[in-house]
Amino acid sequence: MAELFENPFTPSFGEIPAIMAGRQQVISDLRKSLDSATRRPELTSLISGAHGTGKTALLALTAQMAASNGWVVANVTAVPGLLNDILERSRSAARELIAQRDGRKLTGVGVGVAGASVNVTWDRIDQGEGNWRTQMTELLDLLAEHGTGPLITVDEVRASEQDLILLAANYQQFVREGRKVGLIMAGLPHYTSALLQDESVSFLRRAHQVHLGSVPDYEVESALRKTIIQGGRTIREGQLNRCIEAIEGFPYMLQLVGYRVWDADPFEEKISDEDTTRGIDIAKAELRDQILLPMLSDLSPTDREFLKAMLEEEGASALSDIAQRMGKTSSYVSQYKRRLLEEGAVRQTPDGKVAFALSSMRAVLREFS
Repeated sequence: MAELFENPFTPSFGEIPAIMAGRQQVISDLRKSLDSATRRPELTSLISGAHGTGKTALLALTAQMAASNGWVVANVTAVPGLLNDILERSRSAARELIAQRDGRKLTGVGVGVAGASVNVTWDRIDQGEGNWRTQMTELLDLLAEHGTGPLITVDEVRASEQDLILLAANYQQFVREGRKVGLIMAGLPHYTSALLQDESVSFLRRAHQVHLGSVPDYEVESALRKTIIQGGRTIREGQLNRCIEAIEGFPYMLQLVGYRVWDADPFEEKISDEDTTRGIDIAKAELRDQILLPMLSDLSPTDREFLKAMLEEEGASALSDIAQRMGKTSSYVSQYKRRLLEEGAVRQTPDGKVAFALSSMRAVLREFS
């Protein structure tokens, strides 16, 4: 029976890819901040990027690096109950860490009558009393005794989530007190921008800011090639170039194209032309349904009108031409340009024009109504 080559690509939500293309500097900076004995600015980071640019995967990788370096990690999402969730996640991780370091996990075993029941007692982090800051301070004190602290990762940040504002305000106090604590947050650009405008957490404007955009083709090629080779298979240059062209520098599409091309025939060592064609076609259809159509649905009618005004050019469009077609002034349409740049629907060219971030957006836009 032929050998099955396990698929090494990870197009599902938040999974850490075998090779994270184009993010080496960001990862290196975060790793240094987690390793350093002194506080580095990357310990307070705000990551922004459009859907599919790898924000959640980067958070997951950061959490993995932190845990392997002795940090107590709390991974949460910016939803109601955020503060309680951070406290519970931190306590749970701290309990495990302290048990490993002190050997205090199991404290007692009691056997009932005739062995009918067994009562096991474990050390646990005291739940404490007082408000959230008081309870977190008690936990920080305990962790400091063990030379560590909490690294909090928050996904899907929204300025409208009041617990997130309270977290940021309290975190600032912990930093002022010289605590070992880190906060890495990620979200869509328009949400992270709104958060930075909130005066109560204005200190976040000085946080280390990372914007995840498209990945250069040479980085895509390197990641794609290495992942395939590490998985035990081979791909020819022509097939590799077709994949790179289909990916268009989009991190999610890199994983999706790789996954579908690999899965076309996972029992053959050599990836064929047929595998490549079939995989790319499936990946493009999934990109349309999973990313492009939902993105267009979430845009306002004027946002979509802006995009449709771009269809008259084969390449990039000048803002003045778009404004003329919409019957608006350039200053009016510039606010929609900014919104669409933040959503990742368009990109700005070196000469100041705008182009579709993904060429396949053209076909989807023509059928969208």
